[in-house]
Amino acid sequence: MKQWVQCWGQAHAPLSAFSFDDRCRTVRLVMKTTISGTAVRVRLSNEYGKTDLLLGGVSAARCDEHGNLTGDSVDLFAPEKLKKGERVITGAAKLQLCAGDFFCVSVCVRSGRLTSGNLMSDAHCLLLAGDRRHSIFAQSLPRFNDRVRHAATGLLSIPLQTPVPLVETVELFNETGARSIVVFGDSLSQQGFWVAPFTARISAAFPGRFSVINRSIMGNRVLRDASPVFPLKGFYGVSAKARLARDVLQYGDVSHVILMLGANDLLHYATISGRPNERPSLAALADGLFALSREMQKSGIRVMGSTLVNFRDGVDATQEKSDLCDLVNTLIRAGAHHFDALFDLAAVTGDPDRPQHTRADFVGGDKLHFNAAGGEAIAQAMELTFFEK
Repeated sequence: MKQWVQCWGQAHAPLSAFSFDDRCRTVRLVMKTTISGTAVRVRLSNEYGKTDLLLGGVSAARCDEHGNLTGDSVDLFAPEKLKKGERVITGAAKLQLCAGDFFCVSVCVRSGRLTSGNLMSDAHCLLLAGDRRHSIFAQSLPRFNDRVRHAATGLLSIPLQTPVPLVETVELFNETGARSIVVFGDSLSQQGFWVAPFTARISAAFPGRFSVINRSIMGNRVLRDASPVFPLKGFYGVSAKARLARDVLQYGDVSHVILMLGANDLLHYATISGRPNERPSLAALADGLFALSREMQKSGIRVMGSTLVNFRDGVDATQEKSDLCDLVNTLIRAGAHHFDALFDLAAVTGDPDRPQHTRADFVGGDKLHFNAAGGEAIAQAMELTFFEK
């Protein structure tokens, strides 16, 4: 089958404190493709923009892992203006790529604040002064917001990954029948600690056959949009049910989805992230996950669901919330038939000696989000035979 296939993508939300100010600069996104392609096109998004963007052009080229060009760049037709709330697909250009190649997309923004994007770990995002789309060497500009992000990472003990603005999806025209696997989750996936080793396993088991697209948003919930009481307005994105069409269903190349959401629906209420009355019905939360699965299955997508992580040691956790988590997991296991497969995250990462807790050696300083060891354990526990169909 010959078709356009995502080789990189993200789910957009407001960048909030991690946005980019108004100046002429080039955003260069460096990625390693796991599929081959003969042409490239890009989807750009100003969905959460506060200003219109004046664009100076878009290009793509082969490069090294640091973003230095190693081949001629090709221009992709794009409109001169990207209005607030607008999303566009550039024209396509020929670019021969093999699985394992590094390449980059460079977008010149002549004016406008970049406030729509996400924090991602699976690509290298550079900010270059002026119009540097065709510049061979890449020297990224320092940003005050990056110092804030690094300080927040240390203070909160939560890894805050690199902000990637503007680019929503990079697609390759694939002629070998490749498809995409979408990870539809929250910060447990967005940080990349299990997605990266899982991608490596998939690439080794199915060379050139799959890309893994991480469309996870920190703090995302199944049933509710980001709460208006949270200081970083909108940072947690709209609800999973509200963004499903945008992030999954609009793409015809998606063959599998890993659905790993729900913990924030329980953790956020009665905290800085949500009001007390935002506590969900347990049946509604489980049914929300089942409904997401059914919608994807209608489009021919195979769905791997997941139980919720044991979060008793997390800063927003209480005994009540942990008890609710156990009850939701019971409902999810009983409703496993709503998915094509069920990954028992709670069982894989749980502490056998401390019910409701995740193994201490699997989490970072905040005692909730996975570290490299926890991520590797998750990636290794996923049954790859699920992706053979």
